[in-house]
Amino acid sequence: MKENKALKELVANISDWKTRQIMAPKPFKPCFLDIIISPLAPQLYSEEELTHVKNFQMLLSRVLTESESTENTKSKKRKRCKEIKDVPKEERVMPKKKESRSIIMPKLGTAAPDLGAEFKNRIAELNGGDIKYLLYKKLFKSDLERNNNRLSMPLNKFMCDFLTAAEKANLEEREGARRRPQGLEITVLDPMLREFSMQLKKWKMNCTDIYNLVRNWNDVVSANDFKKDQELHIWSFRVHGNLYLLLCKL
Repeated sequence: MKENKALKELVANISDWKTRQIMAPKPFKPCFLDIIISPLAPQLYSEEELTHVKNFQMLLSRVLTESESTENTKSKKRKRCKEIKDVPKEERVMPKKKESRSIIMPKLGTAAPDLGAEFKNRIAELNGGDIKYLLYKKLFKSDLERNNNRLSMPLNKFMCDFLTAAEKANLEEREGARRRPQGLEITVLDPMLREFSMQLKKWKMNCTDIYNLVRNWNDVVSANDFKKDQELHIWSFRVHGNLYLLLCKL
């Protein structure tokens, strides 16, 4: 209110066009005050000056819009960085540099790698079917730590959908006072075609949800002498509707 009163007093003191001309800088350069005064007292400006004021106002508005957009982008980046920090270092979903190696990770829409004859024969022996290639996985240090006892598989790395609607609903359930994710009972075949009873759980993270193979994962690691950077292709298939996962060494 005080600012409006002061502004009206200022306009009242500039009683005519000549007075404003004397007070205005030479040559005329519009300022923020002109944007405020010109709608209240347009008679104090020539047509050319009003055009200059209008152009200046449009320019100022564009600059403020761009500044706000830049600040919003920075805010999103800060939020993204905070989310990434909440995920274990090895599981962070970030752009990766090209790696010079002979094995190329399959991408969505490309042909799945070949499944060896010994694996196909074993699936046939079990009367299995609905074979799907799920993902490429390189083992991180966190996948091998015994106190973790789990293999993590980020959901955004999967090549296809492999769960039924009922199984997905099961993984969304939480149990106990600490609301821990409920597990899905499955069977896992290791690279030597040995069977392990395990659980598949879904953990919700900020960047991407993660499927984890838990319970007896340490036994799989020990039996196969898995090391850091070991590369795996992971497949799924079903035996009488029951879910199996298959680990293939590269």
